[in-house]
Amino acid sequence: MWAKEKTDMETKILSRSYLETLSTADLISIADDYGIDVPDDLNRRFIIGELLEVAEELELERSTQSDMHIADSAALDTELPETFNETQVGMVMRNPVWAFVYWDIKESVRARFTTEADFKALVLRVSFFTDEEEQNPEESFDVQIDETVREQYVLFPVGKQFVRIDLVMRYQSKPDEILAFTKKYVLSHGSPLLSSLYPGHEAQISELAALSSLKELLKEHYQNHRQSFLS
Repeated sequence: MWAKEKTDMETKILSRSYLETLSTADLISIADDYGIDVPDDLNRRFIIGELLEVAEELELERSTQSDMHIADSAALDTELPETFNETQVGMVMRNPVWAFVYWDIKESVRARFTTEADFKALVLRVSFFTDEEEQNPEESFDVQIDETVREQYVLFPVGKQFVRIDLVMRYQSKPDEILAFTKKYVLSHGSPLLSSLYPGHEAQISELAALSSLKELLKEHYQNHRQSFLS
């Protein structure tokens, strides 16, 4: 009940003409409700001025909250577009040997897949470097990708230092065209002992390490994830 009366009062005090109709005692009472300290000898015009300022602040606060609610609702109703119509490629390492590669291609570039008769394939070119400043890769390979997808897992061989991913259009009779490329990423390296352990090769394992069933764990890993041992 009090909340309703206060809301009605807030609506009424938006008008100076309404406040002018009230007695000084009523103005002081309303001021007290809003925490305004009114001296006994304060002119009623100053009391009305103070109340109008409070009313203006309340209206501004309600307006701001309403705008925030509308903005929040709009944000919830907005879905991210399937594509931002930009040609770019990025990479996130899932573990030391598997990378998640994602890309986007502008519609004007994508149209060339079907309009250019010399177009052969869209590929991810995976290039490895010995250091970050090196220009020419020491090794590279291509992964052909479907023209309709925008993501791909790529397996890296072990023992590499840096990697860069290029998004490339391959042609039948002219040089490849690099559409986009990532920065060079430094690759993680495991223990040299672990990387040298594989079936058919006996590594020097201490008696203490052997007690941990390291060889058995490695054998199981090789059987289930042997791609990680490719070099």
